Amino acid sequence: MELASEQSLEGVFDGRTLEAHGVSWTFLRQEGAFVVERAESAQPAERLVVEYSFGVDPIQQLLVPRPGGRWQALPLAWDTRPAEQGGERWRSLESAETSGPVDPLHWEGLAYNWNSQCAACHSTGLHKAFDDETGAFETRWQELDIGCEACHGPGSVHVARAEAGGSGSGGWARAFAAADPDRWQRGAGQRIATPSGAPDPDIELEVCGPCHARREPLVDPAPPGAALLDGYRPRLLEPGLYFDDGQIREEVYVWGSFAQSRMYAAGVRCSDCHDPHALTLKRPGNSLCAGCHASEVFEAPGHRGHAGLSAEDSPGCIDCHMPARTYMQVDPRHDHSFPVPRPLRSQALGAPDVCAGCHPTHTPQALAAAITRWRGSAPAAPHWADALVAADGAPGPSRRWLSVATNPRSTDWLKGSAWLRYAEASGPAPPSSLLATRLSEGGPLERLGLLGLVGRLPVESRVTLLAPVLDDPLRSLRVGAAEALLSVDPARIGPSLRPRFERALGEYRAAQRANAERPEAQLNLAGLARRGGDLAGARIRLDRALARAPYFVPAHVNRADLDRLEGKEDAALEGLRRALAIDPDNATVRYALGLALHRGGDPSAALAAFARAATAEPDQPTFTLGFALSLDAAGRREEAIEVLVSSVRAEQADAELYHALVSLLRDKGAFGEARQFAREWAQRFADDDRAPRLLRSLEGAASR
Repeated sequence: MELASEQSLEGVFDGRTLEAHGVSWTFLRQEGAFVVERAESAQPAERLVVEYSFGVDPIQQLLVPRPGGRWQALPLAWDTRPAEQGGERWRSLESAETSGPVDPLHWEGLAYNWNSQCAACHSTGLHKAFDDETGAFETRWQELDIGCEACHGPGSVHVARAEAGGSGSGGWARAFAAADPDRWQRGAGQRIATPSGAPDPDIELEVCGPCHARREPLVDPAPPGAALLDGYRPRLLEPGLYFDDGQIREEVYVWGSFAQSRMYAAGVRCSDCHDPHALTLKRPGNSLCAGCHASEVFEAPGHRGHAGLSAEDSPGCIDCHMPARTYMQVDPRHDHSFPVPRPLRSQALGAPDVCAGCHPTHTPQALAAAITRWRGSAPAAPHWADALVAADGAPGPSRRWLSVATNPRSTDWLKGSAWLRYAEASGPAPPSSLLATRLSEGGPLERLGLLGLVGRLPVESRVTLLAPVLDDPLRSLRVGAAEALLSVDPARIGPSLRPRFERALGEYRAAQRANAERPEAQLNLAGLARRGGDLAGARIRLDRALARAPYFVPAHVNRADLDRLEGKEDAALEGLRRALAIDPDNATVRYALGLALHRGGDPSAALAAFARAATAEPDQPTFTLGFALSLDAAGRREEAIEVLVSSVRAEQADAELYHALVSLLRDKGAFGEARQFAREWAQRFADDDRAPRLLRSLEGAASR
């Protein structure tokens, strides 16, 4: 990031115009300033003065000042690649026309806001300084660009040493071990090198992680060099961010893909391959990998295949084991999970297959057969995602994720991700003793993922398991534990635990305030206000969320629910219909609309809404339950029972679905089936005391 100048700006400001999605952008020099004129439809042109350049390779963006201390990146960039590669021109970064402020990708919105989205990782000592009351930023920094203190922390002692005539590079708040070219040793006959020493294994990932991970900051500012999970809550292997085999999908910035890899598990760290000061790889091409992997093995035809191609023309290590995914149209990012190409596994999990990138007309079966031909009987390298590939008679998805979570070879990131995905698959609750052990002995990322599972357990188990986490040394875990306990009646928390919960809850509240420019944080603050009985305060928070992000559907839904609580059913319906206008396929809105229509005395329309919600997200138990109960209310009990049976058989069931199914079967007089499902319910959800009570009453009915 640099001040806009002749030296810093790569793009040409000579009056040329870029036409994109109904908007004209003209690049000019006026009175010594670099100006972009934006013209749309019949509106007068808007003059935008470029104050900063942002980035260099392969694109350079422009920052312009906007009201409220905002700096916005324009939705266009100068392509700095050579002309023969399609560069040396202005390029739109938008894939489609945006629809004004209600579009999350409109250039004036959060997606293009430098203060919130970009600054913390592109400047040093940044303080976002957002004023929640005024909605304005007063962002400040120590250095405009990335400097030494961004990674090493305060350097005053280092400077004092130098000024006193000292030599060396010491005195930093965060020090790293000196690069040792001999750290990896490969003895005679060894195929892969092993580390000769055991330095702090994660210090680099703690420092690199905040800017190379998809994460949520918990404080503003987060101190450089602090434990990653003390200043941030990183994202795990979530659908939409990653493919199920761990390959990158959305822009997740390397850390998560690397933290799941066998390379990471073996002790490889960022500086083994990258020079953090020169911003280059330590060696070019395959020679980088050959530092640890014997070239006589891994560059031989039996490994590389592709008979008939020369070594120069054959795909290299990076081509096959670090497939690239392109973002911002021209910026390829390499996957750092280092997957081994397995076309059939990719097909089974709906993930990209690197082989198909060069051989798009070949079937996965043909590609797999080609690999077998050149590798012969050599065993396939194991990969954690092999456990997810369903076979005939194999356990359901939650059990497959459980096998990843409990595999001792899984990395900490993988274990946390697998517990989170297990929870989302709505599998039966594991024994409390296992969860307590993992919350006590697991790594920080495993414990972070476990919070998503424990937060879905019955209240008593949840409180017992999360009580120790409220005192965890890492802020993200304390905050996550408090969040998982938010829905618990304060009376169930108990007086001895309440002070610890309130402290962690205070940190949760502070984390939302640190992100107050974001609608999600305002939604969470509204939830806190509502929990305390402050409905007016909750409405203020939701109004702020919508003022900052009019497209944010959850705020519309929660605002409609406030209207319901205040008896304003017409306003609630209107709010939900506004939300549907923004996102017609949103199952949560459809479900909420079904509830509102049911309350309004329109069961037919309510049933249609519940049906659409359950169809859109069949793995969401709440939507299935609403649909089934609505069918029963419409006199279609047999269909309701069929829906519930299908759901519990699919393993995505939760205790509420079993409760409804057993109750409907009992009311129908099908006591035998009711007892069968009650026993299954009691077995799968051992902590739910409703199942044995209902079972006893059913057995009593049978005896009569």
